[in-house]
Amino acid sequence: MPPRGPEPEVPAVDVLGVRFDNLTRAQAAKAIAELAQSKRQAYIVKPYSEFMPRAVKDGAVREILNGADLCLADGAGILWAAHYLSLRGGAVRAMWQLPLSLASLVLKPSAVRQPLKENMAGVDLTWELLAQLEAVGASGYILGGTEEELRGARRRIEARFPRLRIVGARRGYFDVGGAENEAVVAEINAFSPQALLVAMGFPLQERWIAKNLPRLNVNVAVAEGGSLSFISGVTRRSPAWMRRAGLEWLFRLMRQPWRLRRQLALPVFVSLVVGERIQRDRKS
Repeated sequence: MPPRGPEPEVPAVDVLGVRFDNLTRAQAAKAIAELAQSKRQAYIVKPYSEFMPRAVKDGAVREILNGADLCLADGAGILWAAHYLSLRGGAVRAMWQLPLSLASLVLKPSAVRQPLKENMAGVDLTWELLAQLEAVGASGYILGGTEEELRGARRRIEARFPRLRIVGARRGYFDVGGAENEAVVAEINAFSPQALLVAMGFPLQERWIAKNLPRLNVNVAVAEGGSLSFISGVTRRSPAWMRRAGLEWLFRLMRQPWRLRRQLALPVFVSLVVGERIQRDRKS
């Protein structure tokens, strides 16, 4: 696994053993574009709340997240957790603060933007990153999604950023442990993109990046999750007011009921955060 780069000027914020870098979306996009032009390899991850229980349970996944050059908060749930964990008081106070802090996600979202500055909101960061890559003249390669998503994503990206060089793209459904993986690596290396966007879902994409990055001719790899489905237009985003209120997950669940099984991880995430908060209070 490539070593984590220099620590950012702003201290990282720990949420359930995962260190999140405290940057705004604009700062993060600029930092990644700079890494795309650097002489060393780097990788970026964007964990969100429904996958945090997996990171708590699986030390190898947690190590990959903490080994990233940037670990960015994707979703209001991570901002809420960081804010709730920053509060002080005993177990009783922690319990009555819980519903108030959760309510603030909807009633006053700005209240949870401390200590973490901003929700990266996955696809919003991707759009800003693409703009930065175009501005600095960096090339990119897209790995992930379905053929439909790739076609739609490339069409929209080329229309929005005509000077951005997307040198190649390949769907993300392949045998990551066999000969097909070798063909993927060879194809990427043939293009030698400065930035590699990997949209294969958590934690497969993070594991793939950690394993394959050392032999790839790329400067920075970014774990993109489901960004391609939104960029391509295959999946509709929630209204702006729902995104501001941290309810994008609810909109997606209403439109994609099959996501319910994944969303069941959210109560587990909340309980883990509450447990961590009480444990921290006891130690302080």
